[in-house]
Amino acid sequence: MGVTNAIISAVIKVALFAALFYTTILAADDVLTQYELLAPESHQFAIRYDVSATEAGSTAYFNIIRPGSEASNEKVFDRATGKEIKFVESNGKEAKAAKQAESDTEDQTPFIKVLLPHPVPQGGEFRMRILKTYKDAKSYFSQGNKIVFDRSLGIKRNVIILPAGYELIVSTMPVIVSTEQDGRVKVSLVNDRDDEVAVHLEGRKKK
Repeated sequence: MGVTNAIISAVIKVALFAALFYTTILAADDVLTQYELLAPESHQFAIRYDVSATEAGSTAYFNIIRPGSEASNEKVFDRATGKEIKFVESNGKEAKAAKQAESDTEDQTPFIKVLLPHPVPQGGEFRMRILKTYKDAKSYFSQGNKIVFDRSLGIKRNVIILPAGYELIVSTMPVIVSTEQDGRVKVSLVNDRDDEVAVHLEGRKKK
């Protein structure tokens, strides 16, 4: 009976998490961050950030380069047309002036400033995809025969894709684990908080 109750409890927990995950998708289906973990020794992960500019009349969108991370390979695309969009380097001072950064953001914090091809229409949005690669040895590293991804995440929907040949062995929060077409492990999670949530994942090579 004890084993049966434990199984039922586990099934209920999984069902509740799945309901939360898909409810969040419906509530915020336009915003998603994907972290594709590259070779562990590189400490790099490729980021795909799907987001929309919604402020009517806005002609620019500011995206922070996270302090402590070294960014490269930045590109921005219009998700409606697939066309690449121009951007320029910017900083926290300019982002705050545009009311697109927190007031405590340091002036010298690096941002990219996406130059929207037309103003955001009243009641509308401009959907974009921001691509970049981060190198951050404090967030992504090897530990013995394991890999560790340890990072605070502020976006509601997040996906972490492990390197080829690795399986998930530790997660500090509920996740949905699936497999990409190429066999890589995909970890999906929901941040149900109003601020950042600390995420700690560990993987190891499959035997």
